[in-house]
Amino acid sequence: MSLLSEAREALRYRELLNNLVERELQVRYKNSTLGIAWSLANPIARALVLVVVFKYFVNIGPENYSAYVLAAFFPWTFFLTGILDAGESVSRQMALVKKVYFPRELLPIATTIANLRHFILSLGVLGVYLVYLYGRAWVENAPGVAKLPPAEILLLPILVLMQTLLIGGIALFISALNVFVEDVKFLTAVLLDLLFYAVPIIYFLEQVEHTSAIPSAGLRQAVHTLLLLNPMTVILASYRSFLLAPAELPAGTFGQATNQPLIVNTGVPWPFFWLAFAVCVLAFLGGYAFFNKRKWRFVEQL
Repeated sequence: MSLLSEAREALRYRELLNNLVERELQVRYKNSTLGIAWSLANPIARALVLVVVFKYFVNIGPENYSAYVLAAFFPWTFFLTGILDAGESVSRQMALVKKVYFPRELLPIATTIANLRHFILSLGVLGVYLVYLYGRAWVENAPGVAKLPPAEILLLPILVLMQTLLIGGIALFISALNVFVEDVKFLTAVLLDLLFYAVPIIYFLEQVEHTSAIPSAGLRQAVHTLLLLNPMTVILASYRSFLLAPAELPAGTFGQATNQPLIVNTGVPWPFFWLAFAVCVLAFLGGYAFFNKRKWRFVEQL
């Protein structure tokens, strides 16, 4: 069966997909007092902690540094949980797989959509915080302080779609592979821990081009370009630049190799953005093909 035929068959089971998503959310908060409300309580708690930490204890970035961290941290959390939860999405539902016929790819896709719902709620929390920051800028009317988000905020749905496709593709690949090699889920967790430091969450992408830790300007540019080839680098940097204005870091901050103030959060070059979009689409199609080629061997393997 061709990939297009597989997709059409999956679409015919969209009601089952909705049920699997609801079940995923219900199981996650089973026996808890707040239930589904935890999906809103978690991002609120994380936002409050990061705001307090970066405002009062670790004041190492520009003004409202916590907002820049949150704009990348929430998408990273979506990426992390979406992939880790998908690792066992097939193995965890083997009782259902053995009893009922349905497109098996609905399992990791349902997990991805469930995590997408959580992410949208966290974006709502971030939106409330940004409304407060921009509203305060209007009231104080300080010169040089942005009072409106960048116009690129209109492209936010495309960015969410990009990330969802990337997570879905990786989820399909890992969930299929984990059925045959259970070490995959543990290796994935280790690799994601390492990746956290290789993408711009607690630092800005522009700092890589100006760090004194890399003495050669050519090598700094090469590392910067290499980072931009990672679609998650582009996605996280784009969330920041779509939601928040550029900021200025004082000279010498974070070991800059320049004596001038550094302007950060200037956005990702558009060729790299659309390259990342293409990679996300190809990642989903590749993961879908990989999963479908192996899905009918799941029962005999388990």
